Amino acid sequence: MTLGHFLWGDLSTYDIAAARADYSALFGWSFDGDPSYDFAQLRRAQVAAVFPMPSRLAKMDMPSFWMSYVHVADVDQTVAQARAHEGVIIEVEPQAFDHSARIALIRDPSGAGFTVYEGPDITPKIAGQGVVGARFHHVPDLSLISDFYADLFGWTFAKVSDNPWPTYDVLHPDGTRVAQVEEVPEKIRGKFRYWMPCFSVRSLEETRGLNSQQGGDHLHDLSETRAMLRDRQGAHFMVRAAEHERAETPPAAPSPTETPFAWKALLGLLCIWLAVFFDLQAFWGVLFLIWTWPALRSGRADFLEPIDRRARPMLYWLTIGTWLVLSVWLIMDSLV
Repeated sequence: MTLGHFLWGDLSTYDIAAARADYSALFGWSFDGDPSYDFAQLRRAQVAAVFPMPSRLAKMDMPSFWMSYVHVADVDQTVAQARAHEGVIIEVEPQAFDHSARIALIRDPSGAGFTVYEGPDITPKIAGQGVVGARFHHVPDLSLISDFYADLFGWTFAKVSDNPWPTYDVLHPDGTRVAQVEEVPEKIRGKFRYWMPCFSVRSLEETRGLNSQQGGDHLHDLSETRAMLRDRQGAHFMVRAAEHERAETPPAAPSPTETPFAWKALLGLLCIWLAVFFDLQAFWGVLFLIWTWPALRSGRADFLEPIDRRARPMLYWLTIGTWLVLSVWLIMDSLV
């Protein structure tokens, strides 16, 4: 489970066509072309999304921004907990995100916004170049936010460095790392507060150059391998050289909920062999059910290629419906 971890990110922007061009050049993304919420694809996986700046924020002259999502069990309960903290703003009250998820937008006591998400796991299925590898929060003082996040998600903060500024690992209750907080000077923090995504790239120098060619800015080098950039519509983000990612930020330990025993795959193989050797059609029906259940839980059906419920709802439900009909038909036929 990803509860209490960041699992998604999207870009709120003024010119979607420009954003598509910029991030395609930077990270090799492709897009479906949806004008309302356009998924970024990389190596056949959805890794982010772009969508039009909400009119309310546009009237405030809000620059384009990247939003990070935290997975929670109950959006309403999380919002109620957040509301009890001084200085917190509920920017967007709980609302539907799609047919199977709900979200709310919260600003922490430092002013940094993040979205809480209740629904199926939508963590990108790939990692590496062109994908968010870490997230960072820049604050003047950790004490501004530590109690808030400890109460909301059970996060704790462990100092890992004082050079060039105090840096803290954000730790999940299970011991895995969620993100990092850095107490950086105001000239680096800037006017706005963010949970900033850090994308893995092949070459820091190359990415800085590409961003400049697209009309963006190179704001700061945060280390020898990590830089803060701004796209031409004002959205801040970080990039880090993929070959140095392990050295700068060691990967989190595997979750204790993971198990090496792949019983679902073994059960599926057993059904196939039983169906073939004993000519039992019912086992083919059971196999279709085995495919259907995780697809319903995750919101993604894998049939020659990934089919996401939010991106392609008609094809997703057609696939699910086909599997269910075949399952019932084969099981009932074997009983006649």
